[in-house]
Amino acid sequence: MAASTHAIPYIPEKHDELDPERKPNTVKVTLSTGVESGAETGDGTGTKEQFLCHMNTMRETLGGMGLFLRHEEAEEKLRDENVKLQLEQESKQFADEAFAAAVTQQDKDKAKADVKKSAKSIKQIKDAITAAEEEKSSAMATIFSTTGNFFRGDGKTPWDKIVLEQTERDPWIDLRGVEHTGVRGKTMQAWKDCFMLMLKTVFPNNAAEMQKFYLTLIRHSPKISVRAFLQRFTTVAGYVVELPGVIHLRDTTDTTKAVAPYEDSELANIMKHAFSLKWKTQYDLGHKAPPNTEYLQNALEKIEVAFPLNGGNGNSKNGGKLGKMSSLNDKIPKKKSHAAKHEKPVAKSCALCKKFGGASATHNTNDCK
Repeated sequence: MAASTHAIPYIPEKHDELDPERKPNTVKVTLSTGVESGAETGDGTGTKEQFLCHMNTMRETLGGMGLFLRHEEAEEKLRDENVKLQLEQESKQFADEAFAAAVTQQDKDKAKADVKKSAKSIKQIKDAITAAEEEKSSAMATIFSTTGNFFRGDGKTPWDKIVLEQTERDPWIDLRGVEHTGVRGKTMQAWKDCFMLMLKTVFPNNAAEMQKFYLTLIRHSPKISVRAFLQRFTTVAGYVVELPGVIHLRDTTDTTKAVAPYEDSELANIMKHAFSLKWKTQYDLGHKAPPNTEYLQNALEKIEVAFPLNGGNGNSKNGGKLGKMSSLNDKIPKKKSHAAKHEKPVAKSCALCKKFGGASATHNTNDCK
């Protein structure tokens, strides 16, 4: 069997449901706007594309619930308070030096008051830092627990195992295979690593690189319209930045970079080369290099109408009315087999008309009236 050249194929995979009437489980969530909504949970079934979409939807929902913002605000508060603490400690140090250097009683009283004021401010700032740290920890605990609610059954087992190994083990191993001593705890970076490790339970380590190269291999079929083809192409191309890449491997170095998606103009040129030579020639005659996908789509839809391709968007025998798919959900048109085209019709015969008289060759016995 040939090695796979893609992480997610252009033609969507089909998922065979053991129970066609099965209804997906959902979890109730409340968005930051106060709106209540139901989010589907992952149970370990479905295609790779469905799994990736579920992970992305889960992350977007957590953002919509305001959990990431809550953590970000707590982190920003913590940074600000630490800066204030450093400045106040420097101010106290100057006050201490002024008190030590004071000669007159008046100078000593003034310096002593400044020292006392700085000490009080330092205590208040430290209390604020403690509160910010608690809020930050609480926010991360909520993010981890809420994330776990988006998985059920076989889909939840790997997530729980990953979280345990990344946040509670001592020592623990990061994405690049480096061992660290001490319990890591539930931090934002730990959650991001858990998210990526969860993706790697389904996708290969170089899925992003595979997907980016795979885009150059996709070819347009005349059985599908330009608009439907480009819409699906854009969707498949968007998965590149969401997939695990070699940057997450253990053998990577600090110089290894994450896979960058194609620029809009680059993607448009790749899309253009996915079409037939006939259409590419017509495009080159009257258009410049496509600056973006929208420009390419507008041009190719005009070519699609003016220069239909045989067998799909305009067959010479059927005038383009048959054998056409307008979307990926349409059934793939099939030609009749050679034998079916040339087989002779079965002769009709009526036993009753033969016996009692009548046109016996025009119908069968069951159809006799």
